[in-house]
Amino acid sequence: MTTKRKHWRLPRPMITGLALLAGIAALSFQMQPRATAEPPSGQWLAVQPSNLEHRIGLVGRIEPARTISISAPFGGNIANNFVEPGQRVIKGERLLSMDASELEVQVRDALSTLLKARRTVRELQDWEAGQEVSRARRALRSVQMGLDGNEQKLKDTRSLHERGIVARNELEELERQTQLQRLDLQAAEAELQAVLERGRGEYRQIAEMELANAEVKHSALSRQLASGDILAPFSGIVVQAPGISAEEAAKGPVQTGSRVSQGQPLFGLASIEGLRVIARVAELDVNQLKEGQPVDVTGDGFDGQHLQGKVMVVGGQALGGSVPGGSSQFEVVVSIPELDEAQMRQVRLGMSAKLSILTYHNPDALVVPSAAMRRAGDKWLLDYRSAPEHPVSVVEVEAGRSMPDGLEVFGLEPGYVRVAN
Repeated sequence: MTTKRKHWRLPRPMITGLALLAGIAALSFQMQPRATAEPPSGQWLAVQPSNLEHRIGLVGRIEPARTISISAPFGGNIANNFVEPGQRVIKGERLLSMDASELEVQVRDALSTLLKARRTVRELQDWEAGQEVSRARRALRSVQMGLDGNEQKLKDTRSLHERGIVARNELEELERQTQLQRLDLQAAEAELQAVLERGRGEYRQIAEMELANAEVKHSALSRQLASGDILAPFSGIVVQAPGISAEEAAKGPVQTGSRVSQGQPLFGLASIEGLRVIARVAELDVNQLKEGQPVDVTGDGFDGQHLQGKVMVVGGQALGGSVPGGSSQFEVVVSIPELDEAQMRQVRLGMSAKLSILTYHNPDALVVPSAAMRRAGDKWLLDYRSAPEHPVSVVEVEAGRSMPDGLEVFGLEPGYVRVAN
């Protein structure tokens, strides 16, 4: 007996539909390049924002922010010297006093000259009502009155002479007297004009300039006299006067009774209200430093004190003495603001200081292991997912600073990255 098997066939429309569904599924799979199945190898590491700092460490020496020279305010003898080199002083403390006896004589002479100049200017201001002008005017009036009398007398005498009553010699004598009085009148008028001119123009200008010079000289000497007691302009440490010659330095500090001239440097005052640290940085790191960057300052000599400063100057020219072929060194100046009393007692000039200069700071940095990143042409890619149960995506990131535990990246959200085995 022959048994016949039956073959079941799907209808043609159904076959066509299944083929269409399979094509759509394959196309949909190909259109999802960034969402892939989790690779079988590698481990996932959490990436969270963290505080990222980059610092450069230098060693320098503490110096005063400024040092000024204390000079003799005027020539004379030193009455008292109250300080010694290395002594710490506070603002307003008396440092030295001068013997002002010689200067007091000069001040009195200047005051006398000033008073005379003032009197002269006042006289010139009221010159036309002054004694000399009045005297000249009285003399002119006297001569004028005498001349008027003689001219009247001459007129009468001439009339009498014409009638033969008066002799001719008497008339001639009277004419000579009248002529002399006319000359006296001209001289008196010229004298009055000269006296009037003495209160005007150049005469008055000269008197005013002499008064101005007398006022300036008296004021300058008075200021010098008032500066006989030298006070500390700020808190600091007494040091050797800057800029003095080796011969002057060899003489030692000034002593009581020493003779000094005006402007002679006596000693220096180094400020401790503000300090600075001078350090050197290699050419490999100098371009990372900029003015205004914050600096932490510590030191073995002032252990326990933590000072804050900022970069004030970054040298633009390499320092001399560099080894040929070696790395050049550049000077860096760090300023430290005013210290409190406890800090000033411990921090001393010339101490060494350790500088920690903050060159980069990102409080929300994302750092991933270098093994998590791969190169694709000019792009950096990594496998990423926001949570363990979320799908995997390929994310393009921008590389930042290299750190000991990885690489800083930008363009990534907190989550998880895959590190290949």
